[in-house]
Amino acid sequence: MTSSKIILLVLVLNLVSTVVLAHQRIENKTDAKVHGEATYLGNEGVMITGNGRKILFDPFFHNDYGYYQLVPEPIRQAMFKGEKPYDNIDVVFISHAHGDHFSAEDLRQFMQAQPKVKLVAPKQAVDKLAELNMTKNLMKRVTSVSLKYGEKPWSYTIDNLLVEAVRIPHSGWPSRAEVENIVFRVTLNALNDNKAAADKLTVMHMGDADANDSHYIPYQTYWQHRVTNTAFPPYWFFLSEQGNAILDKRINAKQTIGLHVPVNVPPELKATGKHFFSVVEEKADLGL
Repeated sequence: MTSSKIILLVLVLNLVSTVVLAHQRIENKTDAKVHGEATYLGNEGVMITGNGRKILFDPFFHNDYGYYQLVPEPIRQAMFKGEKPYDNIDVVFISHAHGDHFSAEDLRQFMQAQPKVKLVAPKQAVDKLAELNMTKNLMKRVTSVSLKYGEKPWSYTIDNLLVEAVRIPHSGWPSRAEVENIVFRVTLNALNDNKAAADKLTVMHMGDADANDSHYIPYQTYWQHRVTNTAFPPYWFFLSEQGNAILDKRINAKQTIGLHVPVNVPPELKATGKHFFSVVEEKADLGL
């Protein structure tokens, strides 16, 4: 083989090698993309895992009103003990201080058992915690959200999470206007500049929000400012034209998964064909 042919062969092999490595880098980048996952705990309790973070919404409560799904005792104990998959929880979020969403005593026990976990909750829930004579060290890990109806959105960063919140009235408004129902929008790894915006997981937990569009219209700019990968509304949004319009057109969410579903799933909810959680430890991809 002549020297010119050898040189040509080397150049071809180098080109092939470069193409293969570039393809591998693309594949590795795709494979490394983090997908979020939601795990249903009961009623509006849900665990979100993604981007190396793990958060809980409304995980501790005792009142099922003879109607809703309680968090099974083995799961409660696993959370208290920090057993897999309920280990290394970063932050707990409480939507409002009703007995089917919140237990002050359980939260105190959990925070005592898990010294790194933090809590973000409406002032009404935090006040109930304070009544238990929480230590100063425990209260340092608690962030209180105090919002009036119609007040501008609240935001806060904690453990590389961007936490945004608005107060949307509790279902049944105006009869429950005094309830601090907080709709949380949480972006995991929001401050990591190495992650593209498309790789940042944003979820929204709506608590017992009322399905009346008049509550949402004033926050139109807020909803459109950030895309939510998955929103978790109470199931009654799926049962009304206005509720579905809020989910589909107003809050800027790619997908929705219903919560607060009764143990005996209403036939009218099944008939909607919508995605909802009703089986404990059911999981769903959060669609990055």
